[in-house]
Amino acid sequence: MNLDIRGNYILSFLLSVFVAILAADLYLEYALGEWLEAQLVTELRRHAVSGRALIESQAPPLTHEGMDPIANLLGQEPLRFTIIAADGVVLGDSRVNGEQLRGMENHATRPEVLMALQEGWGRSKHDSVSLSKIMLYVAVPFHQPQGSGVVRVAMGIESVQFVQNKLRFFIIVASFISMLAALSLSGLSAQWATRTQRYVIACAQGMASSIHAPRIELHANDALAGLASSLNLLAEEKNETLAQLSAQKSQMVTVLQSMSEGVLALDGQHIITLMNRSVQELLHLPASAIGQTVVSVLPGTAISSLGLEPGRLLEHTFSAEFDLDKGAPRRIMAVVTSLHDQPGHVIVLRDVTEKRRLDQIRRDFVANVSHELRTPVSVLQANAQTLLEGALEDKKYSRVLVEAMDRNAGRLGRIISELLDLSRLEAEQFAMELHEFPLLVVVGEVVELVRRAAQEKQMVVQVQVDPDLVVHADVEVLRRILTNFLDNAIKYTPNQSQITVRTNRYQERLRLEVVDNGPGIAPQHWDRLFERFYRVDSGRSRKVGGTGLGLAIVKHLAENMGEKVGMEGVEPQGSLFWVSLSLAKRRG
Repeated sequence: MNLDIRGNYILSFLLSVFVAILAADLYLEYALGEWLEAQLVTELRRHAVSGRALIESQAPPLTHEGMDPIANLLGQEPLRFTIIAADGVVLGDSRVNGEQLRGMENHATRPEVLMALQEGWGRSKHDSVSLSKIMLYVAVPFHQPQGSGVVRVAMGIESVQFVQNKLRFFIIVASFISMLAALSLSGLSAQWATRTQRYVIACAQGMASSIHAPRIELHANDALAGLASSLNLLAEEKNETLAQLSAQKSQMVTVLQSMSEGVLALDGQHIITLMNRSVQELLHLPASAIGQTVVSVLPGTAISSLGLEPGRLLEHTFSAEFDLDKGAPRRIMAVVTSLHDQPGHVIVLRDVTEKRRLDQIRRDFVANVSHELRTPVSVLQANAQTLLEGALEDKKYSRVLVEAMDRNAGRLGRIISELLDLSRLEAEQFAMELHEFPLLVVVGEVVELVRRAAQEKQMVVQVQVDPDLVVHADVEVLRRILTNFLDNAIKYTPNQSQITVRTNRYQERLRLEVVDNGPGIAPQHWDRLFERFYRVDSGRSRKVGGTGLGLAIVKHLAENMGEKVGMEGVEPQGSLFWVSLSLAKRRG
C-alpha cells in the first residue's frame, strides 16, 4: 500500500498511540487481576481464621462426626470449608458427606496444607478433583487438646474471571474511544504539519510526469525552500534536454519508419528498446512489445536461429535465416550487428520468402528434369552409339535397339509436353470453357478409353454415377483428370483388382471418386502426391512409364477450374482419388 506523507504521518502516530494503549491495557489488566486475587485471598484467610477460632474454642473430637458438622456450618456458598487432620485425612467438607467423605483421598501433600503446617498459613490455585474446576485455596493450622490439623477455605475463581472480563471490556471500549480521538487529532495535525511538504511533492511529481516541468513557487527560508530551488534548476535542464531529444527522436523515427526492412534494437539483457513499423508488420508484433524481452515476443524459430536464448553471448556481426509460421509461411533473413558504444544489438530483418521460393523452384526443376531426362537420353545415346559401331548390320538386334530408342524418344516427348502444359497452367495461360453437361456421359467415355488396359490385367471397372447428375465444369479438363486417375489405378493396382467410379456428396459439394482395392499408399506420402516428380515408388513408376507430372497437372487443372483434388485411404485396403465438382443450377 502506497501512502503519501500525510498518510505516513497519521499511520506512525496511530501506531505509536496503539502501542502505548496496548501496553497500558496489558499492565492494567494484569495489575487489576493481581489486586482482585489478593483481595480474595485476604477474604478467604479471614474466613479460615474464623473457622480455626471456632474449632479451637469448642474442641470437638477429631472425627468425621465431630468435624463435618462444623465444616457444613461454616461452608456457605460460594465458600467451601474443609477440615483436614495433621496426617492429611479429611475430617469434614461442606460439599461432601457420608461415605463419600470417608472415601476422599489424603490431602497431606496438597501445597496449601503443607505451607499452612510449615509457615503458619498457605495458599494455592489448582483443579479440584471432586468439583472438577479451578479453585483458590487458603489454609491455616489449628491446635486443640485432642490434636491439630488444618482449616482450608476455597472459592472458585469464576467470580474473579467475571470481574476481569468486565474490566477488560471497559478497557477495550476506552481504548477504542482513545484511538478514535487520536485518529481525529492526528488527521488535523498531519494536515497542518505537512502542507508545505505536500505542495513540494506535488510540484515534483508534476515535473516528473509533464513534458514541460513547471516551477515551484515557495516563499520560505528553510530546507524545503532550498529543495524547491534545486528542483527548479533540474526542471529547466530537463526542459532543454527534452527539446533536444524530441528533435533527434523525430529524425530517427522518420528514417526508421521509412525503411522497408524491419529494424529491432535490443539492449544487453535482450530487451526490445526500439522497433519500426516494418518489423511490426513482418513479425506481427504489437506496439507494447517495446520493453519486453525478445524471447517473450518472437517465435521460437527466430530465437533459436538468432541465438537469443537467455545467457547466450551474440557475435559482433552475423546473419541467419528462419521460418515464420504465423499466417502464410515466410522465410526471413536477419543481420545482427552489435552496438558500438553500449551493450546490445540491432537486428535488420528482410522477407526473402519469394526469393527463396524462386530459388527452390529453380533448383527442384533442374534436379527433377535432369533426373527424369537422364535415363531416356542415356538410352538414346547408348543405342545410337551401338548402331554406329556396327549393330546396323544385325537386323534383328538393330530393330530391338531402334524400338528402345523409339520408346524413350516418346517418353521424352511426353515429359516435355507435360512440362509445357504445367508451365502454361502455372502461368494461367490455360483457357477454361465451363458449361453444364451430364456427368455420366463423360465418365462413360473415359471408362471406354481405359477398358482395354483394364481387361489386359483382368480388372473390373464399375461405374456408380446417377444418370441425372449435371455438373458445371470444363469437359476436357474433367476428362483429363478422370483419365489420369483411372490410368494410375490400372497401372499401380495388381491384376484381377476392382476399380469403382462413383459420386459422393461432401460438405455441400459433389465429389467424383475413383476407388481401388489395391495395396494402397502409406499415409506419409499423401500430402506430397500432387507435387511435381514426386513418386511413392520411383522404380515401379518408371517401369510402368510414369513421368511424375500427371498428378501435379491434375491439381493445377482442378484449381484453374475452381475445384480441388485429393487422396484418401480405404479400409481394409486401397486408395481413393477424388475431384470436387459444382452441380449445375436447377432451372425453374
